[in-house]
Amino acid sequence: MIAAQGPEPVDAAVAGAGPPTRERLLAAAWELLAEGGPEAVTLREVGRRTGVSRTAPYRHFQDKEELLRAVAVRSFDLLRVRTAEAGRAAGDAPGALREVCRAYIAFALENPQQYRLMFGDWVLSQKRGDAPQAAALRTAAERLFDTAAEAIGRGQRDGAVRSGDPTDFTLLTWSTLHGLVTFTLSAHLHAEGGAGRVRGEPEEVLARLVDEVVRGLRA
Repeated sequence: MIAAQGPEPVDAAVAGAGPPTRERLLAAAWELLAEGGPEAVTLREVGRRTGVSRTAPYRHFQDKEELLRAVAVRSFDLLRVRTAEAGRAAGDAPGALREVCRAYIAFALENPQQYRLMFGDWVLSQKRGDAPQAAALRTAAERLFDTAAEAIGRGQRDGAVRSGDPTDFTLLTWSTLHGLVTFTLSAHLHAEGGAGRVRGEPEEVLARLVDEVVRGLRA
């Protein structure tokens, strides 16, 4: 925190720590996003929570948009790592597909604000820009897609997934999962007059529908 009297605290980047300061700023932004959405994320509040000088955040991020782009990149990377690890831990190709789908849904439900940021209109517009961070966003999103496509490709190579264009299968599966996540986060999955006729609690329903998604890909 900034003291009321005396000099401002020395920024870790200036002291030679470098990357840790940026990581701390990103962690604070992640927390603020989770608590109040993009509107809650400001460079001033990120700096206050991190306990660095008032000018320190601006040494790492030009403005709030650059900070949010970095949070979005981090979100794509974390989701990619989580789904990849889930797939590797499975014993067979169908199991890998099932666990990748479950990990995807679990991440989204545990981090709803990050998920909304990743797949919202703002990030879409940012990915279309020319800034270096735009390229980082595109790369992070593409790597996530490639991880999902690899799970399907593995299933095809093992003879567990039916033949067809793996890119099309990946897009179809991803779209289905995104729809399930959106229904769940918006409470429409069990809302009366909506999808409220679905049997079971949300967790049970999602597990059952993931099994159906995987079954539809089986050879």
